[in-house]
Amino acid sequence: MLDLSQLSFDFSALPRWMPFRTVRELEPEEAPAPTEEAVLDGRDAVLEEQTRAMLLALELPGGAKLVTVTWNARLRSTAGYARYPSWAIELNPRLREFEGQVDRTLKHELAHLIAYHRSGRRRIEPHGHEWRLACADLGISGEKAHHRLPLPRNEIERKLAYTCPACQTTVQRVRKFRRPTACLHCCNRHAGGRYDGRFRLVLMSGT
Repeated sequence: MLDLSQLSFDFSALPRWMPFRTVRELEPEEAPAPTEEAVLDGRDAVLEEQTRAMLLALELPGGAKLVTVTWNARLRSTAGYARYPSWAIELNPRLREFEGQVDRTLKHELAHLIAYHRSGRRRIEPHGHEWRLACADLGISGEKAHHRLPLPRNEIERKLAYTCPACQTTVQRVRKFRRPTACLHCCNRHAGGRYDGRFRLVLMSGT
C-alpha cells in the first residue's frame, strides 16, 4: 500500500506568528457504523454531535459551539482536513471503506484544532507535543502523523525552495508564501515561538 500523508491543513486565517493543560484520559464512544443512508457529501449531524460531546468533556464549550464536520467528496489523496479558527473538519467519504478510520481520523483532525486553540499565539509544530497531548486527551495516545491507506496519490512537484538565512534549512513549496514566513525551528529557539524577521524564509529557486 502507498505511504500517504493523512492530512492537509489550511491555517491561512491565522497570524503568521501563530501556527499552533492536560485533561484526563477519555474514551469517547466510537463513531456509528456507516449505513446506506449515511451522508455522502455535506455536513454530518451525527458526527458533529459526537465531536461536540468530546469538546465539552474537555471543557472547550467555545469549540463545541463552532465545530462542523463535513464529508467532502472532492478529497482524493487526503483522508481528513482541519481549519482553525473556524473549527471545521472535512472527511474523505472513502474512509468508510476502512474499519475504524472514520473515528480515528475524526479524532486526529479534532486534535489539531484543540492544539491550535490551546497554544494561543504561539507557533507549534503540526504534529508536535501539543497535538500529541490533544490526541491523548481524545483517547488515541500514540497516534501517528501519517497512515497507510490505499487512496489515490496526487503527485505535485514542489518547484519552490525557501531557505532560512540563519540555519540554512530548506523548505520545498508548491506555491509561494502569501505572507512573510519565518523558520519555525529558529523562532522557537531564539524568539520564544513568535515570528522574528531575522529568520524570514528567503525564496532561492523557482522564481
